[in-house]
Amino acid sequence: MSNGTTRGRFIVFEGLDGAGTTTQAKLLTDRLHAKGRTVWHAHQPGEGPVGALIKQVLAGRGATVTAEGHPGQLDERVMALLFAADRLDQITAQIEPRLARGEDVILDRYVLSSLAYQGSSVSHDFIQTVNRYAIKADLTIFLYVPSSVALERVRSRGAKLERYETAQQLQMIEREYSRLVGTLASVVSIDGTRPIAEVAELCSLQIEQLLG
Repeated sequence: MSNGTTRGRFIVFEGLDGAGTTTQAKLLTDRLHAKGRTVWHAHQPGEGPVGALIKQVLAGRGATVTAEGHPGQLDERVMALLFAADRLDQITAQIEPRLARGEDVILDRYVLSSLAYQGSSVSHDFIQTVNRYAIKADLTIFLYVPSSVALERVRSRGAKLERYETAQQLQMIEREYSRLVGTLASVVSIDGTRPIAEVAELCSLQIEQLLG
C-alpha cells in the first residue's frame, strides 16, 4: 500500500442458520486479538439502514402489499437486491476502509449466502450481477451441518423462527450450499457437527496457513 501499511485479511464464515458461524467467527476474532492483530467482527445483514430493514423482514415484521391490499411476502429477487445493497453499504462504509488501514475483517455471511439462500428460486447470474461490486474474501470457511441438525439447533434457542428457518427452506439451502461449495476451490469446508473447540482448532489451522 502506498502508505506502507499492510492490507488486512478478509475472512468469511458461511453456513446454514445454526451451523455455528457466529460462534466460530467470535472465537477466531478473540484468538487473533490475542495474537496482537486488530480485528473487526461483523455480520450480514449489517447495522446500516438496509440491514435494519432486512432484519425486520426476516423476523416477519416487514411485508409488501398485494394488489388486493393484503400483506404479502417479499419476492426472493427483492430479498437478493436488499442483501446486495446492504453488502455494498457495509463494504464501502466499513470493510474496505478497515482492510486498507491494516485491520482484519471477519464476516459472518457474505455473497455465498445470497447464492444459497435466494439461489434456489433466483438466477445465480442475477445474484452475481447485483453483487458485482463485492470484493473477494481472502478465505471463506463453510461450516457444514445437515439441515436437520441446523433446525434442531435453531429451535433450541427458543426464539421465533425467521423467514428461512423452516425444514423445507433449510433443506433447499443445504442443497444449494453443497452444490456451490463443491465447485469453489476458494472455500474450505469444515464439519460443523464436531464439538465447538474442535471446529475452532480446524478454523485456526486455516487462518495460520493464510497468515503464513
